[in-house]
Amino acid sequence: MKRKFDLIRILFITSILALLLSGCDFSKINIGQVRMMYGSNDDGHILYNYSTFTGIENGSAHVETGQTISFDYDVRVDKGSLMIEWQDPNGTAVWQKSLVESDRGNEEIIVESSGKYMIIIQGKNAGGDFNISWRIQ
Repeated sequence: MKRKFDLIRILFITSILALLLSGCDFSKINIGQVRMMYGSNDDGHILYNYSTFTGIENGSAHVETGQTISFDYDVRVDKGSLMIEWQDPNGTAVWQKSLVESDRGNEEIIVESSGKYMIIIQGKNAGGDFNISWRIQ
């Protein structure tokens, strides 16, 4: 009888945990709403495909004064808008591009102060995909 009670208690606790965890969002998206988003965010490369993306995704690079951040972007915008921005260690934008249609390109940023540079990708009801890679030279 005790075993049956222990089994029921374990099933009850497991069910409660499953309900609590089902409300958690384990995505790398920091803010917003995402539907059907697949991809990866690794050092030097962010790649995502999504049906709807409203939120922020970011990456970073530690860079020394005089080095260059070289990056490539390939963005498909089927709806909404997407903004790509590089920020210096103080949070000031050093490069920015707002997109309402597909675009691709490559850019370079010459670093004026050492520290952690952030790339911010912000979607507003965006549909499509983006592929951004960067390297430090």
